[in-house]
Amino acid sequence: MPEQQEHTKPLSPASVFCTSNIEEFEHRLTTVFGVTGFELPDRAALKFRNNVVHLHDLTLSRWTFGTPVQIKFAEKAVAALGLPIRGRGVTTSGRQSVPVSIGSPALVSAGRPAAFQYDAKLEKLVVRIRPEALKRKLSVLLGAPVSREIEFELTEFTSEEMLAGLLGLIDALVRQFDDRRCLLAPLAVRQLEKAVVAQVLLTARHQFSDQLLRTPLETCPDHVKRAEEFIEANWDQAITMETLTEVTGVSARTLFRTFEKLRGYSPMIFARKIKLERAQALLNQANDATSVTGVALACGFSNLGRFANDYWKMFGELPSETLRRSQQKG
Repeated sequence: MPEQQEHTKPLSPASVFCTSNIEEFEHRLTTVFGVTGFELPDRAALKFRNNVVHLHDLTLSRWTFGTPVQIKFAEKAVAALGLPIRGRGVTTSGRQSVPVSIGSPALVSAGRPAAFQYDAKLEKLVVRIRPEALKRKLSVLLGAPVSREIEFELTEFTSEEMLAGLLGLIDALVRQFDDRRCLLAPLAVRQLEKAVVAQVLLTARHQFSDQLLRTPLETCPDHVKRAEEFIEANWDQAITMETLTEVTGVSARTLFRTFEKLRGYSPMIFARKIKLERAQALLNQANDATSVTGVALACGFSNLGRFANDYWKMFGELPSETLRRSQQKG
């Protein structure tokens, strides 16, 4: 497997978290990452260093422990691609356990219990991917809606060359936070993020891989792509069918019917999903000044009751609950 380029700088200096305190360590793992248990044979040797960057569909985090450790998840909410930078470990998902090291990453599917065992030297970059983003992009690549959860093989990839391409994209994304002399515009970062999601689907093995590799890519009509790109780039604006027909150059009826056929939902439902996902991201990165009302208005929701109801239906909790949990983490 290709070797990943080594990075020693933090993803974002302002967000680095360091501790040798067991209670702080446990609080960080449980509240930020949803860890359900850990084993730390040599607690006195703990030198935990971690930082996180939240993007739209991806979360990047870097981990070091300074001592052997095992971390357990009852069920991961997101897919997680672990890229060791140095050291070795073992990743377990379900009944399968695989060794991981530089050039030998592992991709854990969302919705599965998982455990990670690391040696004292291990430093690791983790790319966490929202299941909704994976299914949305897979629907685009297949030209048909995808409702089933994507189940990845832990360490199976289509080719070394494709894996090298994926690592190159991730490296380019990480550099936006490691090297402040090398910056992309936010919209360009968003496009790079989408490219990572697409490359994961085309590189990692899963139950749709054979179908995906047989399907000609980019079969989605241009007007659907333009509508989706416009919605994702203007999530903070009021979006109407009239606006989308102007952007795409097709009638509202054509746009609606094409979306229903290829995606299984309407353009306005897609717009609401994007706005709600962005609202959740803002609430998850809340500070003391953040409010549900402010986030709702920032994401283009003028009816707070409708916002709360739609949010609950999509995420299974009220926006106030997400905000409360986020502020408690801080």
